Amino acid sequence: MKPLPMLATKAAPFDSEDYLFEVKWDGVRALAAVEQDSWSLWGRHGVDYTARYPELAVLGRLPRGTVVDGELVVLGQGRADLPALLRRHLRRQPLPAGYATGSLCYVLFDLLYLSGHALLKEPLMRRRALLRELLDEIKDPMLAYSDGVVGAGQAFFDQVVAEGHEGVMAKHQASRYLPGQRSPTWRKIKPALMVPGVIIGYQGGRWGVQRLCVATVRKDGLRYVGQVTRGFTASQAVALEKRLIKIPRARPVTPCPHRACWVEPELYCRVHCQGWTCHGRLRHPIFRGLLE
Repeated sequence: MKPLPMLATKAAPFDSEDYLFEVKWDGVRALAAVEQDSWSLWGRHGVDYTARYPELAVLGRLPRGTVVDGELVVLGQGRADLPALLRRHLRRQPLPAGYATGSLCYVLFDLLYLSGHALLKEPLMRRRALLRELLDEIKDPMLAYSDGVVGAGQAFFDQVVAEGHEGVMAKHQASRYLPGQRSPTWRKIKPALMVPGVIIGYQGGRWGVQRLCVATVRKDGLRYVGQVTRGFTASQAVALEKRLIKIPRARPVTPCPHRACWVEPELYCRVHCQGWTCHGRLRHPIFRGLLE
């Protein structure tokens, strides 16, 4: 009984009394199941995470035959810290004795099975009501309920983005759970920004530029903000390299943690992104052309 998670389609902010709006938590998606004397945790592609999170043994307090869906996060000041979660998630060694789990939290937002009974065809709000009852009985801070609002999606989106969250999930209140499927009854809404950047370096390949090191202009000068690896057409990749090889420099104009062919800060570009990380880097940047 290891269903894959239901997936969402992309959307812009909207209002609708038919939809529930909740925070899109910036972590690692995971489903969990409770059996007779064991529990298990797995990810979007069925990869087993159980051994990585032994402290989530609290899941064993859920009724046998229960399957939940949620997001593994590390919380800091009420926001999900994805880099902190990934440092934990990608550990190859078992946790040492006495390891401080910090603010690891499993934020739950759906209930697929309860005591062996399938709830997949039940409406979303029914599943969530049952989930909330379960969590209220357990009352463990490591298992949190992902609350939300109905109707006022645009105002909720503005609020959570201002608070530093990744975005919003919009879910039709009557939606069924469709394991492994992407459905328009679930919609993911993320902020979109167009940031002007300065190209300070690049890595080339057989077919032209493969990645750009980009900085932005701040009051104290240029500051590195990330690598851009998506958005180039084949012709753009070739044309960019031809222009960049003409303006080399020995060192980066501003500190950058990567290796690259450094260039004079003469070419500006447009970068589409989904906001900023907590470390001041562009989130999911995409190249959108040069600013001439």
